[in-house]
Amino acid sequence: MSADAKKAAGELRAQLPEPHGPFLPGDRQRLLKEHLMNEIHQVQVQDRAEKAEAAVRPRRNRAWYAVPVGMVAAGALAFTFLAGPGQGGDTGYHYSAAPVVKVEVASADGVGALMENVAQHAAERPATRVGKNQFVYVRSHYSNMQADVGNPLRLKTYYRESWTSQNPEKVRSRLKQPGDDIIWSAPRAGDQGYLEDLRNQTYASLQALPTDPDALLKKLRADAAYSGSSDQWLFEYVGGLIRENILPPETGAAVYRAAAKIPGVVVVEKAQDGDGRPGVALARTDERTHERKELVFDANSYDYLGLRAYLVQDTELGRKGTVTELQAVLDRGVVDSRDETPEK
Repeated sequence: MSADAKKAAGELRAQLPEPHGPFLPGDRQRLLKEHLMNEIHQVQVQDRAEKAEAAVRPRRNRAWYAVPVGMVAAGALAFTFLAGPGQGGDTGYHYSAAPVVKVEVASADGVGALMENVAQHAAERPATRVGKNQFVYVRSHYSNMQADVGNPLRLKTYYRESWTSQNPEKVRSRLKQPGDDIIWSAPRAGDQGYLEDLRNQTYASLQALPTDPDALLKKLRADAAYSGSSDQWLFEYVGGLIRENILPPETGAAVYRAAAKIPGVVVVEKAQDGDGRPGVALARTDERTHERKELVFDANSYDYLGLRAYLVQDTELGRKGTVTELQAVLDRGVVDSRDETPEK
């Protein structure tokens, strides 16, 4: 890969938001993702060509590239989050080498049964009242991938809080994490794609989604189209709806039943969220990057616990089992202002 290509990839990585941070316009996000994926593919193709040309050659420094987070593990995972607010320096971030975990067996058998149990649990939950002038609050523990040219993969760990406005045309949302306390900018005139993304995250818009799983899957595929046309994009779009929202009971049940219909999804019986809490996961592996993303649910209550992502085979990013992203949901509720947290 040329020096210019490496520089371009680095610049693109710098423009990508943290997971579930302020939205990029849909077309811009898609272009960034596609460009980075092309860069990764070029590295892999070039590497294979070099190996075919010569049996012996001095080993070069590899170029490490971060897969876009918004595109976003197994066995007895000993790794847990190591630092909380105020630790790891003034920023509150903690950096550590990405752990390598055992890649557990995954199977398409049982997908329907698992998601039906999750759906029934969601349908039986009492509906949450979310007013137009309120905010959905979510507090999470995160680790996301940090990749630099010539250096091993690392994870950046931190806490984050989000307040999602239910009236995005007039009231701004808030994102708080170490070093950042952002009031999301209101969309400019003409930014219809950006505004539509914000509208799609409100409780009212989620409540208006189809509750027939097939109809809902068709609608979600259309909504996710700005990120790409693959089933992996669709799976990650659905995961985004689950992670930092409150789903109405009927909508939640339909979302989980629709997720079971996405081609390529599997069940991982031995999974853990980002804080090491055990559960069972609905997962899918990206065919291009070989990264498996797992949506982890409690095996008894079927509550959503968090996310775990890792490589299922050796790639340019790292060896098989290398963790690339972690999330654990710690708190979720409805509040009246951007300065409140749910009452305990």
